[in-house]
Amino acid sequence: MPETPAPEQPPAIGRAVHYVARGSADGKFPPACRAATITEVGEAGRVGVMVANPTGLFFHPLADDGGLEYHDGAETPGDPRCLNRAHHGSPFRYCACGWIEPSLRGGTWHWPDHT
Repeated sequence: MPETPAPEQPPAIGRAVHYVARGSADGKFPPACRAATITEVGEAGRVGVMVANPTGLFFHPLADDGGLEYHDGAETPGDPRCLNRAHHGSPFRYCACGWIEPSLRGGTWHWPDHT
């Protein structure tokens, strides 16, 4: 798996972030951003969070699996020598070179957009 970029600022307990819910396996509920608060800070940008869902609170502590990984939704570049580079994103979402289209990955956290 490609290396995840580090958050642009260090995470801290009490900070408001977004948690990307994984969605349901059947696709009925797509992945979605949820409001969250950092409750624990681990190594390499991993955090434990309290997530505010429409149906109640969800806790994802570091102890479960080492915490949530940071992911800003940027594309994964892949091999720069890729012969199919011109086709990245149209119509493909993935490429054998390792390129993956920009999207927020379920089960991760990111800073909210404050624009």
